[in-house]
Amino acid sequence: MIVHGGDVWQVGEELGIAPAEILDFSANINPRGLPPRARERLARDASDARLLSYYPDSSARRLREVLSEQFGVTPDAIVIGPGAESLLAPILRYLQPKRVLVPVPAFGEYRRVCEQEQIEFSSFPLQRSELFRAPVDRLCQRIESESPGAVLLSNPHNPSGAVLDAHEVRRVGDIAITFLATLLLDEAFIDYAPDASLVREAASHPGLVVIRSLTKFYGCPALRVGYAVAHPDAIRAVRTLLPTWPVTQFAMDALADAITDREYAQSSLSENAAERQRLADSLTRLGLFVFPSAANFLLLELGVEMPSAADLRARLVSKHRILIRNCDSYEGLAAGRYVRVAVRSGVDNCRLIQSLAEELRLP
Repeated sequence: MIVHGGDVWQVGEELGIAPAEILDFSANINPRGLPPRARERLARDASDARLLSYYPDSSARRLREVLSEQFGVTPDAIVIGPGAESLLAPILRYLQPKRVLVPVPAFGEYRRVCEQEQIEFSSFPLQRSELFRAPVDRLCQRIESESPGAVLLSNPHNPSGAVLDAHEVRRVGDIAITFLATLLLDEAFIDYAPDASLVREAASHPGLVVIRSLTKFYGCPALRVGYAVAHPDAIRAVRTLLPTWPVTQFAMDALADAITDREYAQSSLSENAAERQRLADSLTRLGLFVFPSAANFLLLELGVEMPSAADLRARLVSKHRILIRNCDSYEGLAAGRYVRVAVRSGVDNCRLIQSLAEELRLP
């Protein structure tokens, strides 16, 4: 069973409390939530009985047009799906690689989807000494020697938050194409490091597919909307492998409105950067090792004298109603020594720091 962050429903049931009573640092979601205009649009549309009687637009026309405008790519280079994760399987089914090379630790769904599609999952171990940042030279050498059918790379990396510059990712893509592999680039958290994105290039370069999330940055994972950008020929093929109506009209229209709110995006970036630095400094003062991150989360290494990851998570949940991510399920991370926390609001972050300070003083 794959473990993910954000399971407030199960934790609430275990504790006998409502999910709303849990302060969730285990899921990396923008604490600002949906932009006000998008939230109002969602509430208005969902209360309209007439709209409830319509099927969604299967072409996702408006949302693709908004994304097309934002990135300067043609709408036919974009496909919409019910979350970024849900697009992995149809894309791999279209590509049909025999083997996928994946830097680990990595998002657990990568291995699950490969196994479901009967594709060999080939691990490329990232090193603690390199702060779990992908070493481009060695990764390119591995691609050259192994010739995988696809390379699945997350940027920024999950769970460390390490980011590769656009020219570094481009180099990996060039090597992959040279050796007849496709670079499948997971940019779920790239909104926090937009200069590193290759989304524009994906629309015109066969051999590069970019997957992105909409609901992490716009604070609404319950709506389940993601998208992929690739050459139009690839997008047409992937669309045939998706359900006819993969996403509700309410979710598509709300997210289309959210994307057009540029002030929200800029404020989110500046607030996240400031809070991430403050949180990292405070965590460091508590004796935790904080890995450099360009995203909206921080990977933490616990000292040998500290509680284990599972124990610390249990204490924070039961005593403080705070949920953090125990990283024991990540391949390539030493069991018991790593946790991950989201960057939330200043008030929430202070509460986390105070609770951690109390628990880490225990023998």
